[in-house]
Parts: sequence; C-alpha cells; structure tokens
Amino acid sequence: MKRFHALDSFRGLCAMSVAVYHVHIYQSFGELAFFRSAHYLVGFFFVLSGFVMMHTYAQRLASGQQFKTFVISRTFRLYPLHVVMLVIAIALEVAKFLAEQRGMAFGKPSFTGQRAPEEILPNLLLVQAWWPTFDPMSFNYPAWSISVEYWIYLIFALLMLTFQRQAGWLFAALAGAALLATTLGYPGLTPMVWLGLSCFFAGAVTYRLYTALREVALASGAFTVLEVTSVAVVALAMVTPMAHQETVLTLLFCLSVLVFAFDGGMISGLMRRRPFELLGQLSYSIYMTHAVVLFLVTVILTQAGKALGIALVSFPGDGSVAYVTLHRGWADNLLLLGILVVIVAVSAISYRLIELKGIEVGRYLGKRGTAAPVTTQG
Repeated sequence: MKRFHALDSFRGLCAMSVAVYHVHIYQSFGELAFFRSAHYLVGFFFVLSGFVMMHTYAQRLASGQQFKTFVISRTFRLYPLHVVMLVIAIALEVAKFLAEQRGMAFGKPSFTGQRAPEEILPNLLLVQAWWPTFDPMSFNYPAWSISVEYWIYLIFALLMLTFQRQAGWLFAALAGAALLATTLGYPGLTPMVWLGLSCFFAGAVTYRLYTALREVALASGAFTVLEVTSVAVVALAMVTPMAHQETVLTLLFCLSVLVFAFDGGMISGLMRRRPFELLGQLSYSIYMTHAVVLFLVTVILTQAGKALGIALVSFPGDGSVAYVTLHRGWADNLLLLGILVVIVAVSAISYRLIELKGIEVGRYLGKRGTAAPVTTQG
C-alpha cells in the first residue's frame, strides 16, 4: 500500500511547530508570527487523518468484524500514550501539591482550573472536547484533539460500514455542513468538534479527488512550483488575520495535502530524508509529550531563577501562560533549541516503549478477526 512520505514528514514538522507555539521564550525564533499562529496546524492534522484513513480503510470496512478490527486498531494506536501522559500529568500535579505544602509557590495552585479533579474522568474517556461543561484543555492539553479525532474515527467507520456506496457523498455533505457550522459559529457542538469534523471529512473528500487525479503526469519542476506555492500560501494565510480564517485554512490544507500526496517535487524529495521521516514517525509522541516537557522546564527555570535571584519565568495576566527568558537573544534561541531536542528525545523513548507496544497489542487482537492494516501514519 502506498505510503505518503512527504505528508508523513510534514506531520512531524507540524507537531514540532505546535510544540514551539506552546512555549513562550521572549527573544527566540519561537516568537515569529508563523509559530505564534501554529495552533492552526491542528487543522492540518485532522485533514491528513481523514485523507490517510480513507486511503487505508476505504475498502476494509465492509463487515462488522472489520469494524471491530478497526476500533481495536485505532484504540491501541491512540489510547496507551494518552493514558500514560494523563497519569504523568496527574502525578506532576500531586508533586506540585506536595511542594506547595513545603512553601513553594507556582503560577497556579495545584488541582485547580484546568487541572481540577473533576476533569480527570472526561480525559480518561477522551470526551473532554465534546461536552461544553468539560475543559478541553485540562491536564495534558494537546489531548483535546485526540479526544475529537478518536470519536470521529468511529463516526467515519460507522458511515463506511452502513453506507458503503454512498459514504463518499455523505463525507462531502458532512464536511460542508461542519465547515458552515464552523464559519457561522453554530453552538450545537463545541468549536473544536466542528473543526475536527470539517477538516477530517474534507480530508476524506480530498483523497477521493486524489484517486481521480493520481494518474496525472507532471514534470518534477511543475510539482515543485505547486509545492512551493501551496506552502507559501498556507503560511501567509496563517499569519494574516482574516474573516473565517479556520475555514479558509481548512480548504488550503486540503489543497496542500492533495499536492504533496503525489510526492513529485523537490520539497517532497527533501521530506523523504531520514531526519524528516524520523520526525514524522515520532509526530504523535511529540504532540502528546511536549506539554509535560514544557511544564517541567518551566518549573526548573522558575526555581533556578529564585535561587539565583533572577527572573527567568514570569506569569503575566491571569498566570495561564509562562514567559521565559535568559535575558540574551542568543541564549533564548539556544534554550528553545535545547527544549526541542529534549522533546524529540523523550518522544523517541515514548514511541519505542509505549506507541509500538500499543500497536503490537492492537495488531495481535486484530488478528482474531478480519485482517486490517495497523498504520503508524494515521
């Protein structure tokens, strides 16, 4: 089965960009406009997931047993690392509570706000982003998108199973309705769910378009022009405030996924290099572990600043965002690069010890029914 190498590598780069977005280091490259807008790239993840799921499972969801295999595969692909990171986030909050008992002060008291005890169960069930009374950013906050994506997987599989021949039209209608709801701010579901639905099913429709066009033959130079143009347009749209920006970006993400699915240009060739492929392989771990790494870095720098009598971390406003500085531009940039190296190192460990183990369990359990591929690209 064809693997979309460039798209997989882009998933890793986007995960790293989201990690940069979540850390604020005053004089670093992370404060550039692109990285301050990198939260929009979560939409790219959804679009790519819809594209890859359609590619992988369009012909493999025709029976109840195949549906069961799909659910097992997706659950063991996403859930083990999510649960581990949730447990770690709770453990860190317990450590924070114990430190507070010894007189140490932090930006926010332990087990309050986004880390209140009542948010644990919604996170455990991966429903924190679906119900308005839950806090989607609670505990390991990147997991909000996993909450959305996991249940969209099940919606996708049920539609494929129930309406096999009409599924493509249903996906187009669902993508259009969700895009409209996102644009109008319809309150029926949370904005995060509308975003996930619109992007995921737009990605599924994009795959149908790709299958209709994949025999098109263009020169490498022509594909390179298309690739450069699509990247430039997406980056410009991300940093330029405009009405209905998320809707516009959803459509542009679909266009970029379509262009890079051909793996035909120079950028695609670059994305097949080992460092980029490694980032793509680690993308889920990077996305899920970076918040905890950033939390620990913030705690370490906060205490180091107190010991040295230098303000290394500040909590302006309501204290929800920590701003870090080493008071030198070069030092701030080195700090950010060091943090990213640590995130990749931690992700390599979590990928090997948690992700791959979960995939193996899912593959083993899935063998009891109709065989279905367990892809690490989705």
